Amino acid sequence: MPLLSAVVLTAMAAILVPCANAWPGHVRRGEPTQAAQGSYLRKINMPGVTPKVADAYLCTAVALNSSVEEWVVKYDPLASANRAHHMLLFGCSDVDQNHLRDGYWDCGHHGVCGGGRIMYAWAKNAPATALPDHVGFRVGGTTGINYLTLQIHYAKPLDDGVKDKSGLQMEITQQKQKYKAGIYLLAAAGISIPPNTPKTHGDVNCVLGLTGEPVDINIFAYRVHAHVLGTVITGYMFDPTTRNFTLVAKGNPHWPQAFYPTSKILRVQPSDILHARCTWDSTNRNRVTVIGSTSADEMCNLYLMYYTDRDRGSEAGGCGMESFQDLTLNLPAGSDTPLPPNPLLEEYAHGENKHKEKAFAYSTVNDGTIELEKKAQSRKDPQPYNGRYGSHPPSGGREYEDTSSYPKPKKLPDVHYMPQDTHTPAVAQLPRTGKKLKGSAFQVVSGWGTDFEGGYGQVSAVSVDSGGDVVVFHRGERPWDGSTFHADNRLRQQSSPISRPTLIHLAKDSGHVLHQWGKDFFYVPHGMTLDQHDNIWVTDVGLHQVFKFPAGYGKGEPLITLGTKFEPGSDKTHFCKPTGVAVLASGEFFVSDGYCNARVLKYDSTGKLLFQFGKPSGGGFAGLRISSPAPGTFSIPHALTLAAGETELCVADRENGRVQCFTVDQGKFTRQFQFEGWGQRLFSIAYTSARGGRLYAVNGPSMLGTQKVMAFEVNYSSGELLGHFSPGNQGLSNPHDLAVSNDGNEVYVTELGPNRVWKFQLESAVKPHPLPTNVSRLVPVKVQSGETIQGSLKAAQVALVSPSQWWPGGVWVVVAGLLAVPVIVLTTFTVVIRARRTGRLHLRHLHNGTGVGSGRGRGGKHENGLSLGSLFNSRRGFEQLATEDLDHDAPDSGDSDVEEFSQVATRA
Repeated sequence: MPLLSAVVLTAMAAILVPCANAWPGHVRRGEPTQAAQGSYLRKINMPGVTPKVADAYLCTAVALNSSVEEWVVKYDPLASANRAHHMLLFGCSDVDQNHLRDGYWDCGHHGVCGGGRIMYAWAKNAPATALPDHVGFRVGGTTGINYLTLQIHYAKPLDDGVKDKSGLQMEITQQKQKYKAGIYLLAAAGISIPPNTPKTHGDVNCVLGLTGEPVDINIFAYRVHAHVLGTVITGYMFDPTTRNFTLVAKGNPHWPQAFYPTSKILRVQPSDILHARCTWDSTNRNRVTVIGSTSADEMCNLYLMYYTDRDRGSEAGGCGMESFQDLTLNLPAGSDTPLPPNPLLEEYAHGENKHKEKAFAYSTVNDGTIELEKKAQSRKDPQPYNGRYGSHPPSGGREYEDTSSYPKPKKLPDVHYMPQDTHTPAVAQLPRTGKKLKGSAFQVVSGWGTDFEGGYGQVSAVSVDSGGDVVVFHRGERPWDGSTFHADNRLRQQSSPISRPTLIHLAKDSGHVLHQWGKDFFYVPHGMTLDQHDNIWVTDVGLHQVFKFPAGYGKGEPLITLGTKFEPGSDKTHFCKPTGVAVLASGEFFVSDGYCNARVLKYDSTGKLLFQFGKPSGGGFAGLRISSPAPGTFSIPHALTLAAGETELCVADRENGRVQCFTVDQGKFTRQFQFEGWGQRLFSIAYTSARGGRLYAVNGPSMLGTQKVMAFEVNYSSGELLGHFSPGNQGLSNPHDLAVSNDGNEVYVTELGPNRVWKFQLESAVKPHPLPTNVSRLVPVKVQSGETIQGSLKAAQVALVSPSQWWPGGVWVVVAGLLAVPVIVLTTFTVVIRARRTGRLHLRHLHNGTGVGSGRGRGGKHENGLSLGSLFNSRRGFEQLATEDLDHDAPDSGDSDVEEFSQVATRA
């Protein structure tokens, strides 16, 4: 063993020394016999525990000084892989006082802590981690990190009498560092690894700025983590401007799971996308393996350690979903190729850790100022180091790959951006060409609702009252962006509500402001609806609460308040960013608890919970996309509407791009609407019983793809997608909600950017809607409740009567009618001429611009007048017959059928 240890140290040194030589400047190295000048050492370790079961997760914590801000600049593990499977250090805002009193607790069952974020991770005898100069993890004082909590996973039980004191030693200073450190975690979930399969992939990718990082980060180290089947974990940065990939990390999870230095400091902007791929080999396993917390399960974790702006940056972020399937399909070659074998490092990763004194050290940071991302701002790359990190270590194998050897990736579609309220956008499939959907008969009312003094903030919701007037809900001076929430979904700005009125009451016809309400109450407005008594129901994702206010807002005091202020959660008394409300005539109501919990809850009229339903699509992390998510699963239930005589509740399943409907009495799945024209993101829905029942929906922008953003009209009974509409048929930018009037003649759409409200009016209110004879219709298919099947399509046929079926006498009637036409025309012409000569006929113009004869006399009376208008139209004029098709205002519409946008699944 002494010889093996010497050889292992030589191999490790071969990896570490070139790195140290390549980067200039002083770096901390090794374990100090005493803390460096101005710093001190602090330990956190288990108080002598003896786990008695396999896969035990135990935690211990220490309190920090709330009056002193400290900076952690080095971590030295005091643990060995033959006892501790892995360790995580969390910075926490709160820890149960009973846990502190007991000294340790079972955190696999009772949770780790409140407001926690990862600060360090260790496994497989990884060496110490010393941060670059001028960089530290900030804790204590006013940082919100009041406790440090150490979690250790013990894969196997310990023998009686063995007291484990594994832990960490930290080097700490009170000297304020120039940059603060953070960890960004990419983790896959909801994946099943089939047996006897040489390669199974798990991919996750997210936009940095949409997942907790408001400014640039500078990645300087990474750590990979998987279990027995893991072969390689690879990380990339995708630049949407150049549409190119940059290799960030590539590691073997069977080597010491340290924070290894990146080949160079990599600056990542909020607009960039981070991607992680895990590859597993189950060739020798005869069972299915899932992602889980035990050693018999698998994991897929890529930790990225970075530094960022001390004041504006975030210290934690994460990604747990595959947001962009197109990126996955276009990853560079070699993403799943394992690193060359290195038996020495694999041996080092097991047994007793005898090399705690060996520390990884990282390059000094760049002196360049970290700037907020600005539009059209050019990237200032960090100063590159001289030379390439990691020359070939001895004994075959090297830790890092030369990124220049990777081939250029395929070009991807253009990227379209949206505000941060959109959570993590989905990837839209490119629409099939050759057929286009008909335009709808809704036309935008120009200038409506634009004279609001001070202007709108992000307009998150709209609803129509019983008189047809409109109420909008907006965010005033506080937009929702990547810096609004901490990684644990807690609002950062809790000191003051939005100072401007957030509820604006607008006149139906003019769009002028009637009333303004909601000043100094809300923090991050989201959903809003009015019930039949005009009570105002709203959700606030910052407060994590739902409110009912009286009609006209009353005195600004809620009649009902649900949820715990500023506290996200998933139990009966907590929401986590609730999105919408729908209210029955009985007073019972539904709440979509959308961004974190993927559930819908039903309450009685007093606010008592009756039942709830729904779960995340794909399991694990909410929003993880799968190809065919099951009914009753959601990836952000974003909006609600009641339909079919209030017998069904429909949910806009945002990131799954579909509408799911359920019974109101039991929450049982009944039907689903999903069309290719919607793409993969569906933001909001509204229903009206007018014209036999219409469902209106608005989709959303996608990061990749060319799906047009519009509002859509659907026949609720037949499932037919009737058409689309948008301002000038040019599409919308970032729509968030829509509402429809009771008579179905007006539809209102709100946008987050540009911040405005659109009013669309149905042209068929004055013109009948002709339908093309070749419109494809969805044939109803009866299925059992909860069953989803492929809808069948059948073209509607127009019944024609053949000549052989004519009644002979009918022919003479038709001929006689045709011969009478010239006589009628001549007679009418003679009457008109004589009336004009006697002065008893003048022309007047009606409000619709149609000239109609009027027999109005000079005295304004009708006794002696001849009124031709009264002969033709008893309703004061007649309307011109609509002869053009519905797409007369749609320059991109063709003569295509609607079948291209047929439903994926029919109703039950």
